[in-house]
Amino acid sequence: MNESWRTITEEEVDKNPWWSHIVRRFVAPDGREGEYHFVHNDGAVMTFAQDADGRFVMIREYRYIQDRMSVSASAGGIERGETPAESAVRELREETGYETGGIVKLGEYAGAAAFSDEVIHVFLATALTKVGGHDAEVAEVLLMASHEIDDAILTGEIWDGHAIASWQLVKLHLGL
Repeated sequence: MNESWRTITEEEVDKNPWWSHIVRRFVAPDGREGEYHFVHNDGAVMTFAQDADGRFVMIREYRYIQDRMSVSASAGGIERGETPAESAVRELREETGYETGGIVKLGEYAGAAAFSDEVIHVFLATALTKVGGHDAEVAEVLLMASHEIDDAILTGEIWDGHAIASWQLVKLHLGL
């Protein structure tokens, strides 16, 4: 059965610069009424940037909520007025100091479909030029071969679910 739930009301109960907490009252196809809480934002991007030698530009950064370091690709929120591709280019520059001469969208997915409407847009950037440093939230910029990324996932050095899911799209696209 794939019938939709009907929304009765929707209320934004909290908001900050990055997301809103939304509460919807609904009626299910069987007539049952309920309440559903979720996070709304304008989406996010993750960009795997590949250099001329086939290595990927990765970042190591501290993740406050989990109180541990994380290795990932360049990622961030889509700012109002930006397209996902524009956000990907901006985040790549801010977080790694690289600009791209070519970017392609590989796909998108819902990273937490049960409690957020966020869509993650995944990109591959090539034709890279190092133009500057990285922002303060990034501890280190790394260059990793594809097998090193796979190994880092297996050892838990890369543990961020978005990085792991997005890497799968990159591997499928590149035939790795």
